[in-house]
Amino acid sequence: MYAFEEEYGWSEVERLPGLLFLEGFENSSNIYFFDFDEAFLVDTGNDYTAFLELSEISDISRISGIFLTHAHNDHTLGLFELARAYREFDGVTVYLHASMADALQKRIERWGRDIKIVPLRGGEVVKAGDYEFRVLDTPGHTLDSLSLYSEEHEAIFSGDAVITSPVIDENLGGSIRNYLMTLRYLRMLSIQAIFPGHGYYAEGDVCRLILDKAYLNAISELSPDKPLTEAARTALRMGLVDEAEFALRAHLEIDDPDDRNAIIGLASILADKGRFEEVRGMLEDMLSENNADALYIAGMAAMKAGRFSDAAEYFSRLNRVRPSRQSRILYATALYESGKVEEAMKIEEFRSIYAKFTQK
Repeated sequence: MYAFEEEYGWSEVERLPGLLFLEGFENSSNIYFFDFDEAFLVDTGNDYTAFLELSEISDISRISGIFLTHAHNDHTLGLFELARAYREFDGVTVYLHASMADALQKRIERWGRDIKIVPLRGGEVVKAGDYEFRVLDTPGHTLDSLSLYSEEHEAIFSGDAVITSPVIDENLGGSIRNYLMTLRYLRMLSIQAIFPGHGYYAEGDVCRLILDKAYLNAISELSPDKPLTEAARTALRMGLVDEAEFALRAHLEIDDPDDRNAIIGLASILADKGRFEEVRGMLEDMLSENNADALYIAGMAAMKAGRFSDAAEYFSRLNRVRPSRQSRILYATALYESGKVEEAMKIEEFRSIYAKFTQK
């Protein structure tokens, strides 16, 4: 156990025994130090006092590995401070994204230090003290952004991949699309501890709220200063269907639960995914009113789900409310798929299409 938190900025992390944490400031990221016989750093910050303090607390000559989440100065310049000021720094292995490995290697050669560079692309396993982490490729903030994830401890060292107000550095290959893909993936993981690049770390169920907030704010950046419904439309134009669904759900929950256009839009997305029961429940009021759009969407959802009798019912009602060639063909198709071939063949438009198809 340590007794230094009042004197120094470093503090212990109870969730991962042996891990010390130093919260960064505006021009320096957080630094994480695994204090074991073979010590390990996650990010080196940009604060020359950090390692002076750490040397008073622990033996930094035991540092054997350093993981850099990305190349921004506020996360990496401490590496140069360590190499410049500490002779015992020789023999250290530095892990970073492969796209930045050559540039760092050239600097190391100029320093004349014995430092090994290990380029990463994601999927590798890195040992930090007594812990093992899987390397995640988490681009978006920058192209070279990486994270460390422990499934056993449900913990992630996320660098700047999880920020509630997204920052995209296009000069280093950052993109909002990649940022969204990263957050979509991270939300699929079991995470009960987030150790970010900036700000205090989070533990417990709040991690889900942080990831959801980051995801929603990033989606909002698709149409800044406009309603979430507009962000959803932009997401759909970009082919980001999951993001459109998330935005519409948030709009209905936060802004306007009775927005029929948003309900129709969300139901249409779910229909394409074959989630019939959810669509039917969502559109219940409009279906009882024989709303044509709702009948069409419910019918398509039923078709996707293989519920052909239900589809025939909705398309039959649609054909009465808004008769058209399309609605008759859809009704006949649903009848045919449900085994009512003779009834389907009574509908001229379908019979004509069927005849052409069977003649080929």
